[in-house]
Amino acid sequence: MPLLRRDGSYFGTLCALDPAPASLDEASFAVFDLMAQLISYELEAEDKGNAREAHIGALKDVISMAAHDLRQPLTSLLLRSQIMLRQVRREEVKPGLVEGLEQQSATIRRTISLTDKLLDVSRLETNTLTLDLARLDLVELIEQVVGDLKNTSPDHTFELQTPPTLIVEADAIRLNQVIRNLLDNAIKYSPYSKDPIEIKLSTLTNPEANQGNPQVILQIKDHGLGVKESDLAHLFERQFRTQEAQQAGISGSGFGLYISRQLIKAHGGEIWAERVADGGLLISFSLPLH
Repeated sequence: MPLLRRDGSYFGTLCALDPAPASLDEASFAVFDLMAQLISYELEAEDKGNAREAHIGALKDVISMAAHDLRQPLTSLLLRSQIMLRQVRREEVKPGLVEGLEQQSATIRRTISLTDKLLDVSRLETNTLTLDLARLDLVELIEQVVGDLKNTSPDHTFELQTPPTLIVEADAIRLNQVIRNLLDNAIKYSPYSKDPIEIKLSTLTNPEANQGNPQVILQIKDHGLGVKESDLAHLFERQFRTQEAQQAGISGSGFGLYISRQLIKAHGGEIWAERVADGGLLISFSLPLH
């Protein structure tokens, strides 16, 4: 039986070999004909799937190269903008000029952040992201991130509950990225909340979970918009954004939580989200305590 593509082109032949050929009726030939059609359709679908994967791979390469090429001029532009901003602040200039330069710097930072996220997504999708593991004090890292955010988000307060020190083995840059992203989200999605953003760091040893291995648990709770129960399972999907956030006009790429989840998984941990009873969101992640 010939194997024909949907467009009628010839692909190959389905053969049945037997040392004692049987006398086949029309029904038997009909079965062979259906088998030939199924095989040809499956082979064609596989070819199309391979072509689609190659196209997606090429597109990811283009995005990665574009993001990489954009980052350097953007960083240079941000540096020049910051130099100009410092100069005009020292001189008597129109307030509108200072405000304009501040807005320009903020826009460039957001664009650099987006290019970094695109690069990370490309590395994650192509399995080229690597971790530089070393011993570090997680408490010190959290305090550093919170200190930076206090300067950039003076309208928000933070409440820390941590031990004096807690040593983990992790990639400091990537873990800083995760914590900063989670706190940025807590700030962004609780714009009018007067309650502090709560940060709790603890250790857990549960013989019934994680094979009894001790875990580090970091919890970040805000009292902002929160999410619907049905959205919890989708929060860490790539480019997912809740309808409430879009209606509120809160900007975002939908990459942050997706990247954070992949980075925590690369560290051998887990990340999850829970609703807060009085409004808001609680996001927690665990890491192995070495």
